[in-house]
Amino acid sequence: MGDKINRRTFLGMTAAGAAGLILGDFIGKEQQHELGTPVTKQEAAADGKAETLPFYGTHQAGVITPQQNFANVAAFDITVDDRQQLQQLFKTWTEMAATLMEGKPLAAEPQDGKFPPIDTGEQIGLSTGKLTLTFAVGSTLFEKEGKDRFGLRSRKPQGLTEMPIFHKDSLQDQLTHGDIVVQACSDDPMICFHAIRNLAKAARGVAHLRWQQTGQLGIKSDGTKRNLFGFKDGTNNPALNDEAFMKNNVWIESADGTPWLAGGTYMVVRRINMRIETWDQQPFSNQEEIIGRQKVSGAPMDGKNEFDQPNFASDSKGDTTALDSHIRLSNPRDGEKSERERILRRGYNFMENLDSVGRMNAGLLFVCFNRNLQTQFESIQKRLTNPKMPDQMLSYTTTTGGGYFAVLPGVVSKDNYLGQNLFS
Repeated sequence: MGDKINRRTFLGMTAAGAAGLILGDFIGKEQQHELGTPVTKQEAAADGKAETLPFYGTHQAGVITPQQNFANVAAFDITVDDRQQLQQLFKTWTEMAATLMEGKPLAAEPQDGKFPPIDTGEQIGLSTGKLTLTFAVGSTLFEKEGKDRFGLRSRKPQGLTEMPIFHKDSLQDQLTHGDIVVQACSDDPMICFHAIRNLAKAARGVAHLRWQQTGQLGIKSDGTKRNLFGFKDGTNNPALNDEAFMKNNVWIESADGTPWLAGGTYMVVRRINMRIETWDQQPFSNQEEIIGRQKVSGAPMDGKNEFDQPNFASDSKGDTTALDSHIRLSNPRDGEKSERERILRRGYNFMENLDSVGRMNAGLLFVCFNRNLQTQFESIQKRLTNPKMPDQMLSYTTTTGGGYFAVLPGVVSKDNYLGQNLFS
């Protein structure tokens, strides 16, 4: 579409028309040129730089990919009612994502210099840092305020709802929900920013950013990463190469009732603010009791090593793990039920200046993937937030944003695009 349009003519058109052309212009001749010679996998390996990861496959990258050190999760709202423009956005983002994950620039600079560059350029000379881009859709893409926005209401997954407000949540509208969410992860935060920035730039006139949240981990730390309370976070996460777990607990199948979503999964994002100053006043032993683990080793209260399994008694007599500790409520270890509930976590820490009253604005960017939102994440969360015996940790945290999203199946080849089965 963009190949046949002269750029001077393009600039003279209306904003709505220009937005459509921006999406088409990316998939044109300029894409075949580059700002410079990209770093090949062989050259990157020789230089000790991180390798690139494949975009194409049955599942999207960024779910069972080994966790990179930085993340940028951004939600978009669609601002048009035209189904074809939405479809074109997914096609454009597909080609862009494949190019970005390859470590290539999006397009050449305009030769006459009179027009904005298609690629913003801040990533030039940087390794991709194992960049992954993961795309998911929210319930409002299918239906919003009772309106079937794009003729897709009948294809909405039954289990996909807006994230409810759980006990002690304090959700802020500008930080919650969204029509589409994109998770960018890399070992370089500049690469994450560049990806989200350029996806947003290409979508202008069709979609705009609703919220954005960055996160990071310890770059050179060994073993399980720690959260900002100083405890190891993710000890009980499944092994990423556990194919049986991923099949049972993560990947959606056609038999689940939404055939077009087979190969995808459900994503939960929760922006959890931590009351750092209050937590820091708690005695060491109190902190361990609240979490239900030993702080330094990560071992359960009745164990010696991090990966020892806790032994929860049927009552509190002689039990070393508090009944309302985080570890006990999040996973009671009661056999088959707990195994069915288990989720794949992929969270990050965030640290952002101070809040409105001068406290540290910091916490956990909680991200998890599961096959069924209601029987997995929500079942766990309802137990943690049960007013009769809530998780002790809720006294030191407040969830302010995030949402539920359906991660689209992977793009299997260059002839396909993100969400293609949704529109067919």
